[in-house]
Amino acid sequence: MTEMIAGVVLGSLFLLLVLALHQRVWIRVVWGPDSRSIEVRYVLLRLRGPRKHRKREEKRKRRKTSFLQWVRLVPELLRALGKGLGFLIRHSQLRHLRLEGTIGTEDPATTGIVWGSIQAFRGLLPCASKLELTIAPDFVEQRISVTLDVEGVVRMAVVLTTITIVLWYIPKRRFWSLLRDQSRKAKKSTSSHARSKEVKVV
Repeated sequence: MTEMIAGVVLGSLFLLLVLALHQRVWIRVVWGPDSRSIEVRYVLLRLRGPRKHRKREEKRKRRKTSFLQWVRLVPELLRALGKGLGFLIRHSQLRHLRLEGTIGTEDPATTGIVWGSIQAFRGLLPCASKLELTIAPDFVEQRISVTLDVEGVVRMAVVLTTITIVLWYIPKRRFWSLLRDQSRKAKKSTSSHARSKEVKVV
């Protein structure tokens, strides 16, 4: 009797796991000068970011980390991300892709060449049928203002596999040691900042 109950429980858990991995994850990214947001929807869950910008002082303190050590890791990190993104793109579905904005250079002729090249490049893309391109040329001022709006859908199993591929190819020891050093420096900076505030209050 207990074996039958255990089998039913394990079977139900396995079925729920399969259903969870088979569910689709909707991802939408909007990135531009006026609006920046990333929205992820999975079943009843909905996550949206980024959060409100913190003070500039905190950002500057976070940037003062071991920058050169991170730069040395860039080739290996790009290789790992390329492996993961390649798998993700092959097993995901693009719903829509929209580019809108204005492009202008100092020379009107150069602006026309750039705008024509963008229109020609659009026809060469494999996702040209789903691409909405509304980029207008500005022949008067020099400015580049482009907003990207892309939405895709992918299975949860593919997302987990992509994360596994990226983690497999990154240099794990160097990566995690750099993260630990960065977190330690962040703790020290926050504690010193809090002490300076206390001294000012006193």
